[in-house]
Amino acid sequence: MNLSLRTAIIFATLLGLLLPSGVNGYISLTRQLDNAQRQISLDHQRIADILVLGMQEPLWNLSPDAGKPLLESVISDERIVRITVNDSTLGLFIEANKPERRRGHLHSLTRVVSKQGSNIGTITIELDDGNATTRIRSEQRLYLAAVLLQIVLSLGLILLLLESRIIRPLAELSRQAIQLARRELDEAFVWRRSDEIGTLGQNLETTRKSLKDLILTLEQKNLQLETDILGRRQIELALRASQDRYRRLVESTHIIPWDANPDEWRLTYVGPQAEALLGYPLAQWYQEGFLSSYLHPDDRHHAYRLFSETSKTGVSEFECRFLSSSGEEKWVLLTASAQCDANNKRTLQGFIIDISERKQAELDMERYRNHLEEVVEARTRALASANHELEAFSYSVSHDLRIPLRTIEGFSQVLLEDYIGSLDVNARNYLARIRSTTHNMTSLIDDLLNLSKLTRIEVRCQNINLSALSEEIVDEFRSLQPQRQIDIQIEENLRAHADPKLMLIALRHLLDNAWKFTERTQDAKISIGANEINGQTVFYIQDNGIGFDMAHANKIFSPFQRLHSHTELTGNGIGLAIVQRIIHRHDGRIWAKSQADSQTIFYFTLPNKPLADHRLPH
Repeated sequence: MNLSLRTAIIFATLLGLLLPSGVNGYISLTRQLDNAQRQISLDHQRIADILVLGMQEPLWNLSPDAGKPLLESVISDERIVRITVNDSTLGLFIEANKPERRRGHLHSLTRVVSKQGSNIGTITIELDDGNATTRIRSEQRLYLAAVLLQIVLSLGLILLLLESRIIRPLAELSRQAIQLARRELDEAFVWRRSDEIGTLGQNLETTRKSLKDLILTLEQKNLQLETDILGRRQIELALRASQDRYRRLVESTHIIPWDANPDEWRLTYVGPQAEALLGYPLAQWYQEGFLSSYLHPDDRHHAYRLFSETSKTGVSEFECRFLSSSGEEKWVLLTASAQCDANNKRTLQGFIIDISERKQAELDMERYRNHLEEVVEARTRALASANHELEAFSYSVSHDLRIPLRTIEGFSQVLLEDYIGSLDVNARNYLARIRSTTHNMTSLIDDLLNLSKLTRIEVRCQNINLSALSEEIVDEFRSLQPQRQIDIQIEENLRAHADPKLMLIALRHLLDNAWKFTERTQDAKISIGANEINGQTVFYIQDNGIGFDMAHANKIFSPFQRLHSHTELTGNGIGLAIVQRIIHRHDGRIWAKSQADSQTIFYFTLPNKPLADHRLPH
């Protein structure tokens, strides 16, 4: 560290006076700050525990309004700046923000909200420590004021003593040193003091005299050097042309420099790399007519272009082929420019760049492109053939498999009607099982055909009313089972931008599941509605039926995956797979939440909607 004498003395004196009190004050204030931060951390953990418990039910039921009272109660703490509640699937769920409370350092704590072994969301709490540190900062200001007062008093006393004996003499020494630096050597430096500073001043006067004599000597030497420099400039001009040629050679060793005489069509210089390029010795390159002799027959017209046209246009660049000593074709990029030498005689200069690998890559790319076109054409034909075979197979399944099933079902019916008196109870039971199995097989064939058709059906989206479609399906279910007493609530005017035919199929399967799974439930209830989460409409169908274990939630949308036995409920286990394909065809998402023997909620989104609101005006 380079310090002036005055600064060093003041710094050392003040440091000795203030270091003990500064260390004691720092330790005391640090201990107070640690205690305050420890208390803030404990309060932060306690608030987070309260919010984790209080937000389980709102997150599980996707009800932001249910969590707002607790959020408003907690945000009343003046230290809390922001609380964010996120749903694990939908993102931001609910938020409270008080940015004006931020005064000091912001502490953030994030906790996971779980229910029934699943992570359903996270809670983030940001807490400000400004109020807790205000008192400590006040004590810091008082302590700083006391230290500053002590510094001022000490500084005044030190300056009073230093000014007369050290500072003024040093200032005079500094002024005289600046005169030496500026070469102002005519004024003599007079010192009559007998102390150390006086001795330094006398030495400075001796230095002034020596410098004055030295500068006179250097000026004489400088005149002699200027004469030598003029001679060296002439030598540099002679070397510059040669240096430029070899600089190009050294900097670009993979590029071959060359010079040529356009009047004689002959190379006057070529880089040593040329020998490795074609396999000919360098002496052969300098022969007259070398380019026209060893260019490819189809590219020999470029020799005229090089030597004749370049001399007129000044610049030329083209690709051509050389024949190597082994008979191999070498593709090169040949550049040329016309120059005038000191005698105003035109010469050609340029570079030869080997581009054989690039040309080979272009040829390979062209062949690969043609191959890809053939492959695409073959794949297109194969795909068309596969689609034709799939249609033929679907027709075979629809037509050929139904005939034997109808035959089995018909003969079973004849046996039951014509021979009812000759059949015992077991025989009638067997025939009834045969008819039930044929009906199930027919239903399975229909479901498989519908599932295969979904990927080929064109989606034609329009503005539709999901509430009206749901009411139409519910009316159909009530007409088939008028004895069922079930409470069905459908939110009015639910709008979406989707294909009405496909959404009718999806809603029918979802409502059919809810209708079946509440069959054995007392006070059965089905709800159809929508929530707005982060600007996205999330539709839901909820029932209080038998539910399922969430551990098997990843299986419910797979074909033929049933979470309940055939003895409990009917069905082929393909309905939800059809629903998922329909929702995915609309670029949407579908998922479920359930509790065994309690309730089931199916959520789905339909993002392809141009409407500003998902509800019709009343």
